[in-house]
Amino acid sequence: KQWYQRRVRGITSESFGSVIPIERYHIQNSNGTLAPIVPGGEDIKLTFGNRKIFAVNALHSRIEESDAQIEAILEGLASIIPVPLFRFMTAEALEEWVCGKPEIDLALLQKIVRYRDMDRTHNLVEWFWRIMNRFSNDDRVALMRFVSGRSRLPTDIADVSQRFQIMKTDKSKDGLPTAQTCFFQLRLPDYTSEAVMEEKLRYAIHNCRSIDMDNYMLARNVDNGQMLDDGII
Repeated sequence: KQWYQRRVRGITSESFGSVIPIERYHIQNSNGTLAPIVPGGEDIKLTFGNRKIFAVNALHSRIEESDAQIEAILEGLASIIPVPLFRFMTAEALEEWVCGKPEIDLALLQKIVRYRDMDRTHNLVEWFWRIMNRFSNDDRVALMRFVSGRSRLPTDIADVSQRFQIMKTDKSKDGLPTAQTCFFQLRLPDYTSEAVMEEKLRYAIHNCRSIDMDNYMLARNVDNGQMLDDGII
């Protein structure tokens, strides 16, 4: 830093052109293209004498280059939320309102769960919730991605559009769990112990996170003439 400051202070009108690699009133913007910082900037030569004006305009140009995109985002938000309300909200509150809380609320998840082929007293269900209580929030987010393709729950239960489903499958014992993200559904095979279930669940949620693989597997199964458990190809 000190070297740079000494170098800058040492720039004179004679050395300016050889030290500063910019010739005109244009800069490289965020998409990598050169853009004039003032109208006709490509025809204005940058010199030692107008360098301060260049610096002011370059700063404003970079700050304002995304104005159109920000305006489009605001227009979209305004179609859902009255703009005057933004004055009473922090950025964090707006993010939570739109995206949900970054922490997975287990109490909310338990309120919206539905069990298939078993009930809340089944050992798989009891093990699952005990495992979820031991999970860190990062683990819970990974599970949410695995079963729904989303990383957050809505803040308000009234905004939940789909119930979380946990169902038992007839796949091989102690196998990996599967999920159907379209249905917010976790499919559990039978497990010999809670420890085995936790090991398999952790592996699945942290190593099978791409829902884009669904189309690949669908095409592969069609090619192989295979059917999924529920009879859907």
